[in-house]
Order: sequence, then C-alpha cells, then structure tokens
Amino acid sequence: MNNIKLRVATIEDRPTIYHWLAHSDATAEMMGPPTYTECPVPSFDEFCADYEEAAFVEGGDFQIVIVSVEGREVGVAQFWIQQHSAELDIWIADRELWGRGIGSETLRRLLLVLKDSGEVDFAVIRPSARNVRAVAAYKKAGFEEFDRAKHVLPRIFVDEGFDYDDAVILVQQLR
Repeated sequence: MNNIKLRVATIEDRPTIYHWLAHSDATAEMMGPPTYTECPVPSFDEFCADYEEAAFVEGGDFQIVIVSVEGREVGVAQFWIQQHSAELDIWIADRELWGRGIGSETLRRLLLVLKDSGEVDFAVIRPSARNVRAVAAYKKAGFEEFDRAKHVLPRIFVDEGFDYDDAVILVQQLR
C-alpha cells in the first residue's frame, strides 16, 4: 500500500490522538466496558500523564507516529524501546478502514525503521486475546506468539505492565 504515510506526531496532535483512542468508533474494540472492564477509557488528563511531551519529539525511546491514508490522517502507531526490544501499539480510528491492510502495512514500516536502527532485537505487541482482528493483523505482519524457549525478551515485556488480563504476547525477531 503506497498510499500510507507516517509522520512523527507533535504535541499539537495530542488532542486528536486522545480522541482517536478514547472517543472513536474503534474505542470499544480496545478499552472500556463492557468488554474491557480492566482497561477503562482514560480521561484526557490521564492520557496526558501517559503520553508526556517527550513522546512527541523525534528520536526518543518512546515515539508516536500519525498514520495517513491518501492524505487523510486515520490513526496512530507507537513504539517504546527498552533493553534492545520495542513494544508497539497501533490503532486505526475509523472502522470503515479496517480490513484493508493499513495496520499490517503500518507495522511492517515501523518494523523496518526499528530494524534499520540496529538497536532493537525484538518487537513485541501485547493485545487482548478478545481483540481477534488485531491479533490476526499482527500475525499477518509477521508476529508470532511468544515462546520462552525461542525468544529472549526483557522481563518487563513478559511479566509486567499488561493492559489486559488476557494479553497475548506476540513477538517478531528483528536481528
């Protein structure tokens, strides 16, 4: 899909990103009751506490990018690098665009950036098993289920900080 563009998010994008996360037609597939009672929809202040200004500066360990399709901004992808591994997340905030390969292609492009950096051995994504569409898209982008015998990940990605009670740890080796 050549019509997908990525750009580094700026602090001015924060309200739009919050809206896409907390108030779009995709929100119910990611958080909040009734499906995700353990992951409530954050207030804007809670969101800002998690997405500090440093996340909106190119080149940091936590980076947010805006996803555009045919010139229309439609969602967000992000990565957080720690101990030679990167945790990724993505959301396309318009359900009418789902199923077109936008998420999978966006992940492939982010993975190339991370691989080219030479700093990241593994990419990790930890969706809820209830989000069947997301799990399928991540697998389509080359992720596989974490296997302790095969993958060496920092403990923080395997044993800590899960957003969901039923998180699936998906991994892609980059080098």
